[in-house]
Amino acid sequence: MDEIDVVRTLNETDKKILTMLAEKSLTVSEIEAQTPLDKSSVLNSARKLFSKDVIKLATLSSVQYSLTDLGANYHRTGLPECILAKLLIKRSSITYKDLYSLSGLDEKEFSAAIGSLKKANAIEISSVISGNLDKLNHVIERAKLLDSVGKGESLKETPELSDMIKRGIIKVDTDLQQNLEITEFGRKILQHKEFNNLSVDKLNYDVIKNWKDFSFREYDLNAEVPQSVIGRKNIKVEFASLIKDVLVSMGFSEMHSNYAESTFWNFDVMMFKQNHPDRDIQDTVYIDAGRATVPKKILNNVMSVYESGFSDGKYNRSIGQRMDFDTKKSDVLILRGHTTSTTFRYIAHYIAKSPEKPFKFFSIDKVFRNETMDATHLLELYQIEGIVYDDNLTLRDLTAYIKEFYKRIGIDQIRLKPTYNPYTEPSLEIQGFSPDLGRWVELGNSGIFRPETLRPLGITKNIIAWGFGMERMLNLRIGLDDIRKLYGAFADLDLLRDVQVGKIFKGSP
Repeated sequence: MDEIDVVRTLNETDKKILTMLAEKSLTVSEIEAQTPLDKSSVLNSARKLFSKDVIKLATLSSVQYSLTDLGANYHRTGLPECILAKLLIKRSSITYKDLYSLSGLDEKEFSAAIGSLKKANAIEISSVISGNLDKLNHVIERAKLLDSVGKGESLKETPELSDMIKRGIIKVDTDLQQNLEITEFGRKILQHKEFNNLSVDKLNYDVIKNWKDFSFREYDLNAEVPQSVIGRKNIKVEFASLIKDVLVSMGFSEMHSNYAESTFWNFDVMMFKQNHPDRDIQDTVYIDAGRATVPKKILNNVMSVYESGFSDGKYNRSIGQRMDFDTKKSDVLILRGHTTSTTFRYIAHYIAKSPEKPFKFFSIDKVFRNETMDATHLLELYQIEGIVYDDNLTLRDLTAYIKEFYKRIGIDQIRLKPTYNPYTEPSLEIQGFSPDLGRWVELGNSGIFRPETLRPLGITKNIIAWGFGMERMLNLRIGLDDIRKLYGAFADLDLLRDVQVGKIFKGSP
């Protein structure tokens, strides 16, 4: 449009905002604070000015970290894992019981601290607990993170920061703002001779009666209407469909179940301790809508193994968790935290009823986490679950399935490293290298289900299993540096509209 055509379409609000932008760029909130205009009016005018190339719009995000009440308490008394690390540095080894007694921590904090030290590979547990001096010192350095947050310093996203956010020690507030900046064309509009002319864009009795005394805002009735983009499936739906094709081609059958789940299928059947940190409200989304129905026979079997273990041979035995099992905690309703709950339903309902047959199952479905969104974490995400049941399965079979799957997906830079899972042993963490983040990113976990999880269901053979985060895989495959670009206010609409997911595969199933 010519300058005169643009000027004649501007109302007084448009002109006021453009005049303010002549001095410096401003956010919507800043304009709202300096004028009587409300946010809706500012946004509507901004979108109009942007459509006419008068201003540029950009989304700015600012992140503010602060200590929660729990974090402030740990800042004073020390992080639980730091307390244990300092005790272990002074001793070459110590029993679990003695360490617990010396720590002064409650059972929940102690269990969480042991988990953190395990995850950092800072300790080894056999009949006693021994520590790695260098890694214990590295764990102690985490206390500096709380100091930085307390001082309001800017922070980089790190695994330690993400972990503390997840544990409810640090909270993060993200503020999204639209930033407005005038363009060169906008400055020409400001200097136009008709810019300061009063134009009417709303009619009333006086304006209609004395219409000859006013100039009216013009509307371009011949303007081209933007062509709408042809509809297409969301990129995540397309990616899930292609992954499904890959897994079906590898001989797997799909599993389905509901979003709402009981704590029995989500935790108990997998031998999660009933005081495990993952059950805390900081991690799990609880539903206040009555109680779930739990199969009594399987519940009693799980309780027996949990409390006392089992023995079906010299090498196949377990002492269990050596803790009392509270059945009142088993029928609580939650939004499932992983699709492994679906896997165990299928083990109970299909594999246990035909243990002589081989089975391969998979699912691609949504799970829910009560945590803060960041570049690699979401509150809702799609998990890809897979299991294989057959004779004489080993860790080598598991790694072969994982490598074959990723090969067909087209992700080459992956690695497997030993890790800890409550319900698999041995366990392997699956990592993929992200060139955009410049580091290895956790894609999922895998392992062989522990016998304690299978004996209550009557299963004596090995079952190999894995779980992948679909969005992280998609990010790696198309080169995104922030998982949030697939969702909500952070979404890159051009990416979602234009990327042809089918072309990202190096080969076909």
